[in-house]
Formats: sequence, structure tokens, C-alpha cells
Amino acid sequence: MNIYLRVNEKGDGIMSSIPFRDTVGTEDSNDELIRKRAFKISDSIELGDILIPDETSEIEQPKSILEVDEALGDIFDPFAQLDGKTPGNIRKDGTVIDKPETDLTTNLAQDGERKVNWILMASMILLFSGVSIVAGIALEPFFATIFLLFLATIGFIFGETWIPKKNLHLLGITWVIISMKVLYGLAIELQRWDIVSVEVLGGLLITLVGFNVYLSYRHNHDAIAAQSTLILLAIGSATGYSFGENGIALMILIATILVHSLALHRKSGNLAALGIASTNLWIGMHALTEGFSVGSLRILPFDDPLLLFVLIIVISSINASMAARFAKDENWFSKAFKALGLGEPGLWGVSVSLGMIGALMAVGANRQDVGYALGLISILASSFGGSYLVVRGINPRRVSTPLVISGLLMTIFLIVNETENLLTFDSYEIFAVIGIFVTGFVMIRDQHSVTDRVLWTGSIGVLVLLVVMIPANQSSGSSLCLSNCIEGDGGTLLLGALSLVHLGTGYLAIKRNSPSLGGVTVILPWTWVMIEEILEEAIRTLIVANGNTDPGSIIHLEPIPILGYFSVASLLMIVVNYKLGNNGVNIASKFLGVTEISAAIRDSGLLQLWSIGLWLPIITITFMANFGGFTAVTILIILGIITLLHMFSELNKQRIGNSTVMLTTLAIGYLIVQWQFGLEEILMIIYCLAAGFLFFKNGENKDGIYSVGMILMGLPMLVSQISRSEIELIDTDIIPGWGIEKISLVCTSIIIFSYLIKMNKIEKLLNPSLASLWLLTINITLVYTNGNFLELILALLLFAVATIWMVGNGEVRREIKSIAKRDNLKQMAQRKSIDSNLSTGNIKSFDTQLLEIKNKRKKSREMGDTDDLEELYLTDATHKPVIILLVLGLVIICSSILSFIGGVNQLLLLVSGIFVSILILIARQRTKDLELELPHILGIEMPIAVAISGMVLIQVSGHLSAGMSNLELFDMAIMALLIILLCIISLMNQKNLMERIAIAIDWFIIPIFIGRLIGAILYESLPAPLSVNPTKGDFIEWILPWSILEILLILSVILLSWLEVKRQKNGKEVTKNNSIRAIAIIFISTGPAGLLAVLLTLFHTVKNEQVSELGFIVPAMILPIISVSNMIPSIDGIEDNVTLIIGLLSLLLCALTVPMKKEIWTMVLAIDAHLMLYIGILWTGIYATIYLPIILISVSTAIWIIGILQLRRVLRVWGLLDLLIAIIASLLILGSTMLNPSILLISLIVLAAELGFVTWLSLSNEEELIKD
Repeated sequence: MNIYLRVNEKGDGIMSSIPFRDTVGTEDSNDELIRKRAFKISDSIELGDILIPDETSEIEQPKSILEVDEALGDIFDPFAQLDGKTPGNIRKDGTVIDKPETDLTTNLAQDGERKVNWILMASMILLFSGVSIVAGIALEPFFATIFLLFLATIGFIFGETWIPKKNLHLLGITWVIISMKVLYGLAIELQRWDIVSVEVLGGLLITLVGFNVYLSYRHNHDAIAAQSTLILLAIGSATGYSFGENGIALMILIATILVHSLALHRKSGNLAALGIASTNLWIGMHALTEGFSVGSLRILPFDDPLLLFVLIIVISSINASMAARFAKDENWFSKAFKALGLGEPGLWGVSVSLGMIGALMAVGANRQDVGYALGLISILASSFGGSYLVVRGINPRRVSTPLVISGLLMTIFLIVNETENLLTFDSYEIFAVIGIFVTGFVMIRDQHSVTDRVLWTGSIGVLVLLVVMIPANQSSGSSLCLSNCIEGDGGTLLLGALSLVHLGTGYLAIKRNSPSLGGVTVILPWTWVMIEEILEEAIRTLIVANGNTDPGSIIHLEPIPILGYFSVASLLMIVVNYKLGNNGVNIASKFLGVTEISAAIRDSGLLQLWSIGLWLPIITITFMANFGGFTAVTILIILGIITLLHMFSELNKQRIGNSTVMLTTLAIGYLIVQWQFGLEEILMIIYCLAAGFLFFKNGENKDGIYSVGMILMGLPMLVSQISRSEIELIDTDIIPGWGIEKISLVCTSIIIFSYLIKMNKIEKLLNPSLASLWLLTINITLVYTNGNFLELILALLLFAVATIWMVGNGEVRREIKSIAKRDNLKQMAQRKSIDSNLSTGNIKSFDTQLLEIKNKRKKSREMGDTDDLEELYLTDATHKPVIILLVLGLVIICSSILSFIGGVNQLLLLVSGIFVSILILIARQRTKDLELELPHILGIEMPIAVAISGMVLIQVSGHLSAGMSNLELFDMAIMALLIILLCIISLMNQKNLMERIAIAIDWFIIPIFIGRLIGAILYESLPAPLSVNPTKGDFIEWILPWSILEILLILSVILLSWLEVKRQKNGKEVTKNNSIRAIAIIFISTGPAGLLAVLLTLFHTVKNEQVSELGFIVPAMILPIISVSNMIPSIDGIEDNVTLIIGLLSLLLCALTVPMKKEIWTMVLAIDAHLMLYIGILWTGIYATIYLPIILISVSTAIWIIGILQLRRVLRVWGLLDLLIAIIASLLILGSTMLNPSILLISLIVLAAELGFVTWLSLSNEEELIKD
């Protein structure tokens, strides 16, 4: 008895004596697909396989220890390495072993309802805040006071009523917050009305803060207390209005102490994190701004640098202590990151990160004083660095002793020296040097506690600080200046310092075997320059747009320093990738979750470090070249270095990734540079050498590298012939020029002969052969345009030799392969038939290949069901008549060119159509003699598909010729009749005629529709759709062609409808895409056929409950009316009203789906209602009237209510978005009316009341809505 090992869903091994095939029933033939899938993914193996282990499995793999950083927490790490056991990891076969982690998509799906409710409650807070502000403007002080007090009272009542209830708890908290905001606003308004003084206002605000804190304790919720934090800081800043800078500093310090005291007393990580972030941001705002007003509160800046410096020392110390104290507590910021699928960072990491932003605002405000800025940086490094070590488990006294002692001594020294001027040295520089030294000593002493994550994030922080601190101005160009440069050093010092940073991270990456440090080393040098340039251009644009003078480049990086910097970065990339190149940046895993998309991105290798080290430098180089970052020489050097390094790694088999993708990436970069700056000759040589080496070293002999390589080689030749405006880089004139035609001839010869040498070893020749013909043709065109007679002869000779070589080796191989494949499949079918006849008993064999063939026939419209084994196995036995296809292509292309040059030629079109039809008959007979089928394209034989497309191309080309009229369309009648003839030929000697007829009708309608659309777009060479009156014009050239086409279309519509009825009677699946077919008929019809198509499609769509089909056909209902209005002037002008009526009816029907229990139609009717109403509003012109907000708010209300009643989350969110659109559109279009204080107050009250009602309704039924 065989023993089998199975793996269950949990990954546990289970012994079983039952083979896997016996666990799947074989009675029902419909289960074949299930059995096949189960057979493929079976993890059952025989016991013998595991009793004889592979020798390689005995090697014990090192176990990676998960490094946990308590300070930063579980934050999203783009460099995290996923193995087969990582939760949510998708294996190559598409299976997932462990339960996935929470990502953005899954998180939204699970908790989306709560997030929507949070959005509603946040919107309520904003709206009622707006109500309180507008009420103070629109109403008299007495009535405004009564109204605001009434609103606050209502909020407190709602809060007291709903907070005890589980579902409505958060809504009650929201109303309490709203009430407090209304009271804060009322206090500020009292001072603005001159009822109270500024001092009384301060007392009122402090009293309200106390009441606010009381409410937070009463209802035990941090959200109520949170707004008191900002109010305390605002009171502290406003104090300066009366007591100056010292008062501001003292009150901000007191506010900070009060905020943190509240956090300590409530043991609240939320308030601690908010206090750390807000206090630093508040101080940074004071340092960076020049003062501003918030209502009647005047915020003054800090003019005394010493006072600001000391305040930052004290505040940073307090915040660092609080961050260490609450490091492991939950907080809102961490939950926000988790909600976005970015992990769950610790309180220390998220609060300090936000606080550092505020501190860096102060650094940036004082960047001109390098000593002062470095002193601030040393404060931040010592405070938060020490705090980090404490969180990581180092004894607090061990950390704090050197930092506190040195900090106190240096602060005293700083204050004394700045006030008394005892020393001539800069006090801040001395403070910075000693502070950095002490901090470095403390960090290095306990460096074993510093994780890789801190190191790579710290390297980013150091880079930001260096960019902010070190000036990079334009140099004189005469000498290399490193420091004390009057005119600047062109970024030499900055880029040199950054190079040292990258060398350090690269060294640490290799020493610590750290993928994250390796990723930073590869990515950071190329990304920061682009980000900086984008921000710089945005700032300069805003400055100029506001009427100010352009300040010029903020950070000026010159070509030579950039070349050196990028060269170092390229070398570092290779060194690091040789060690860590197999690691990737797993960005997709967290944002896209466990989906096929994220797995496909991962498996594509796009985010591997090797791949990033190629496409990211290419993007950066092309980007920076547009901003003066490179000269002609330096851009060629850096492109050459990157190409050489990747080619060297590829040829040494060290590089991980697809060589075809590498070649494509390089070629795209070269093309962008060529298009913008020229330099095509050198770039073509570089690409030719790279592609030639890859061809020569390609050991796998796959066709992809050859096809892509030759196609890409032809693109720079093609671009060189396009007239375009180039930006000439500096030093372009010193680049040698040998002549584009000579370079083209040499490069083409190298590439073609490299391919021909390997041709006999390539299995699939079609794509490489077509690519080679493309390259040879482009080369001939370029040489003919720019070269001499001898060069043209050489190009033609190269074409002749290569073509003869390829045809002689290729076509014979194809026919032999087709015949051999046919015979092999026949023999297989015969053996299968014999085995089936000889088999006995109840055991049924399982043929996966036969099942695949059956599934393929089901997916192909042109293939019918069959039980003949030989016919089944011959499904894939097709022969592509390449010679006939080439002749067809030649006839079509030549006829199209002649038509384009000479204009419409009905005789040429007719003769070409007849000749093409004869060729198709020959091709069909040839394949029939070989007992094979022609390959199909979208259900029809390939030669017929090419011929139909060719007839349309010839007709459109003739009308594109100069001087042709779009009112003479007799050639359209010939084209339509020829296409009908070809469609009839496609039905000859065919089985499964019902499907074949539908396919033939599609091939009659769709190509004509595409040709008509292209002709209408290109110079209106053909009449625009929906604009034809077929009753007025010349009979032969106008009336007759349109009549023939309309009759054929009506017959097609009737035949399709008859086929649909027959399909239903025969029990077959209903036809899909009827609406798309009907829309195509509408666009090429003059009206009657379009109307008939819409009506019949609408009938079959509703009858068969084809929901998506209805979504397309309803908006198309208006189009035939437009067409018919050209013939019947009396109905012209009603289209806009009909559109609006259709939209309103769609909205009504959407609402009726609730009581009629027809939920399947709701979504599509909602989409159609939106589309038709928006079009109707614009078309009728009522968007400038009061009807606009009425209609939009009605749509929002209806969709929102339907979403709640049908428990549909999408509709509820859509209703909210509709409301936002209604508000924005009303303000933009009816701005002057809507912004009237009285109307605005009423509007805000209505919106706030609506949101309050919907929020109450949603939260009351939250348990049911969450099940959605």
C-alpha cells in the first residue's frame, strides 16, 4: 500500500493511504476543470520521496532573527525581505500559505464603514465650525450669541444622550467637540465685536480650556481634551501681543507643561504624541513665519535668536522625555498609519518624526547662520538620540548623565557669552561641536542597540540636513571652490559630503549584510536631486505667479560635480548589488496587499535593486538634463558608465534580471536624450555595442532579446528623421560627427549579422524576422534620405542578403513544423482512442491536455463543441501562410499609398478587393489540402481579418489625400460590399454557423466604425458620425452609398436579433457586448439602423438581465435621435431636454430598485443617472441657475439613502462625494450668490443638518452596515 503525505490549509502534514485522484469524484464530467486544478496544485507526495532527502536540504539555512525596534514600532519598511513563510506572501504558483497581514485594500474592505462614519463626523465638526464663524458675520451680535449658545447647548444635550449608547458613543463625543468649538468661536467673536478686551478674552479661553478638560474627564475621552492642546498654544502665542517675546516663550513653555501634565495624569499616549508633535510644530511656525493673525489673535515671531535657541532646548528635552515615557502606548498617529496599511509605528517614532518637522522649520529659518543651525541640530540629535537609546533598553541614567551635564554647562556658557561677549568665537558653533561630540560618544558607546532601520532613516535625515545646511551656489567657472566661495562652488562641497554619506551607508550595508542600507545606497543618490528640483521649481513658480521676482536656483548643481557624484553612486550601486542585489523594495506588498497585482510587480523584478539601479538613474539623468545638470560630454559619459557597469555585470552573470528589460530600459533612456538633445550618433553606437554583445552572449537563444533589440535599434534612426526642436547642450559642438547614415549602416550590419549567425538556433523565428525587416527598412529609408548612392547600394544589398537568408531558413521550417505537428496530433488522437476502447472497469483516466483543449474551444467563439477526438486534438493544428500574408500586406500597403497620393480611386479599391479575395480563397484551399485550419483573429480567419482591415485602410487613405471631398462616397459603397463578400467567404465550408454569422457581422460593423471614426478625426476626411443627412446630395456619390450601408446595417441588426432568439431556444448562453455593437452601428448609421439597434438591444438586455449592457445602451439612446434630427428638422433641438429626462428617469428607476427588490440594477442605473444628468445640466444650460444645487443635492441624497437602505458601502461613499461635488460646483459657478453671508449660513446649516442626520442613521445601523 502506498502512503501519501498531504498538506492541509494550516500547513500540517497528514498521512493518508488514499491517492489524491481518489479524493475527487469522477462521475460528473462537469467536474473535469475542478479535477484538473486540484491535480495541478496537489501537494501530495509519496512517502519515498521524503525518506530520500535531497543532499542540498541537509544544509542548514541560517535563521534570520526578526529585529524589533520598540521605538519605531512596526512601521512600513520598503526594504523588508519576504520569504516563503511571510504572512500574505504569494508564491510563484499563486498560492498563499499563511494568512496575509493587513494592507490598505484589506483594511478598507474590513473597516471601511467605520472610516466613512469617521469622515462624516469630521465633516460635521468642520461644518459646524463654519456655521459658528459665518453666524458671527451674518447675524447681529445679539442674535449670533443666542444662536451659538443654542447650538452649543444642543450639542451638549446630544452628547449627554448618545455617549452612553454603544453605537452612538462617537457621535456623542463629536457633538461635545462641536459644542466646545462653538464656544471657543463665540469667545473670539465677543472680542471682535469689542464686547470684551483681549485680557478678558484670554481669561475666557482659559476658562473654556478648564471646562474642556473637565468634559474630557467626565466622558473619559482624549478627543475632547485634544483641542485644548492647540488652544493652550494659541493662548501662549497670543500673550506676546501684550507681554512680548519673553511672554510668548514663557506661555508656550507653560502650555507644553500643562499639555504633558494632562497626558501624564490621564496616562494618555494620544495626548502625549499630540503634545510632542504640536509644540515642536508651533515653535517651528514661530521661527519660520513673520507673524500672522487668527481672528483677533495676533501671533508674533521670535526676533531674539538666543531666546528661541533656549526655548528649543527646554521643549526638546521635555518632548524627548515624554516620548521615552509613552513609547509603547497607543496613539492616534500610529493608528492612522495602520489604517493606511503602512504598519503600526510606535509612539516615539511617529511623534518624534512629526516633531522633527517643526524643529527643522526652525533650522531652515536660520540656515544662513551655519553655527546656529548646527547648534539646533545638535539639540535635536542629543535629545531624541538619547530618548531613542532609553526606549531601546539602555539605562536612563547611563544615557542622561553625559547629555544633561554637557547640556546644562553649554547652555550656561551660551547665555553668558551671548550676553557678555566674553569670547570672540561663535558660541553656537562651540555649542554645536561639543553637543555633536557628546551625542556621538553616547550613540557609539551603545551602537549595538541601533537597528538598521534607524541607520537608513537616519541617513535620509542627514542627507536632508546637509542639503538644507550646505549652500550650493553657481561658481565662477574659473576655479574649483570648496569653501568660503564668493560666487559658490557649484555644489562640489554638498555633493562631496553626500558622497561620503553614501559611502558610509554602502560600507555598513556590506558589513552588516543589510538590505535596507543597501537599498538606501542604491536609491537615495538618484531620488533626492529630482525631489529637490521639483520642489524648487514649484516654489519659484508660485513666487513668480504672485508677481514677485524669480529668486533663481536655490541649490545650483553644476555638471562636473554632478558627473562625479553620479559616477560614485553608480560604482556604489554595482558594489552593493554584487552583495545584496537579490533583495528588493517591497512597496507593492503593503499598498496593494495580497493581490495578483502586487505579486506580479514583485515577480517582474521591477523593484529589485538591480532593476532600480538601472531605470532610476536613467530617469534622474534625463530629468536633470532638462535643468542644466549635464553638458553633452558629461551626459554621454554617465550614460556610458551606467551601460558599461550593467553590461559587465550581465556578461559576468552577476546581474539579476531580464536582459531584454535591461536593453529596453537603456534604449528608452537613449531615445529620450536623443529626442531632447540630439547626440544620436554616439547614442546609437553605445546601444549597438550593448545589443551586439547581448546577442553574441545570449546562450538561451530565445527570440525575445533579438526581436526587442532590433526594434529598438530602429527607433533612434526613425527619430533622427523626425523634424523636432532640440535643446542644444553645452559642448555639443565638440562631439565628433561621422554622419548618421554611416553610423546607421554600420550599426544595422552589426545587429543583423549578429542575429543571422544565431538564427539556426532560434526556435521561434517570426518575431525576430519581422523585427529585422523593420530595422532593414528603416536603415534604407535613412540612407536614402541622407546618404550617397554607394551607401544606398550597400543598404539594399544588406536587405537582399538578410531577406533571402531568413526566407530560405524560415518558411520551409514553418511548413515542416505545421505538418509534423498535425501528424503528431493525429497519432496522439489515435492512441487515445485505442486506449479508451481497450480500457475496462470503472476507472476513468484523466487527460489534462484534452481538458485544456476543450476549455480553449469553449473560449473561442468560432469553435463549436465536438466529441471527435481527432478534431479535438487538431484544434491547435493551424498553419500560418506567411507568404500569402506578406503578399496581402504588400497589396494593401501599396494600394493605400497610391490612394493617399492620388486620391480616391474606386477602380483600384475594387481590383484590390477582388485580388485579395482570390488570394484568400487560395490560402483556404492550401490549408485545406494540408488538413489544417487557418489561424484566427477575434473569431475570423487571419487572412480575411487582414483583408477587411486593408479595405478600410485603402478607403480611408484615399479620403486623406489633399483635395478629396467627404461628400463623394461611392467608394464607401464598394468597400461595404467587398467587406460583405469577405464575410460571406469566411462562412463557406464552416461548422458552428450560428456563431460564425455573429462573428462575420461583427467584422462587418467594427472595421467600418473604426475607419469612419479615424476618417472623421483626421481632417474630417469622412463625414462625422451623427451628422449625416442621406436624403440631400448626389444620388451616385451620396444617397446610394448611404442607402446601401443603411440597408446592410438594418439587415445585420435583424439577423443579430434573430440569432439571439435562436440561441435562447437552443439553450445557449446569451450574447455579450450587444451594447458595444449597437453603439458602433449608431455611429455609422444615418439613424434608422441605430434606432432599431438601440430598441432591440434594450429589449434583449432587460429580458436577459444583462446589467452591464444596460449601462452602455442607456446613454447611447440619445445618439440615434441626434442622427434622425438631421433628416427631420422638427425634432432638432430636443436632444438636451431628452438627455435630462433620461437622467431623471434613471435616477427614479434607481430609487425604485429598493422597494421592488431589484438590487442588481441599482449600480448601473446610478451610473447612468449621473452621466445623463451631468450632460443634461451642461447641455441645457441650467448649470447657471438655482436648479444646479437642487439637482446635485437630490442626486446625492438619493444615492446616499439607497446605499444605507440596501447596505451598499460604495453608494454611501458615492453619495458623500456627490455632496462634495454639489458644494464645490455651487461655489464655483454660483460663487457670488452662494458666498452671501445669509445664504451661506443657510447652506451650511442645511448641509450640517443633513450630515448629522445621515451620520445618526449610519451609526444607528452600524452593525448591519458593517456586514456590507
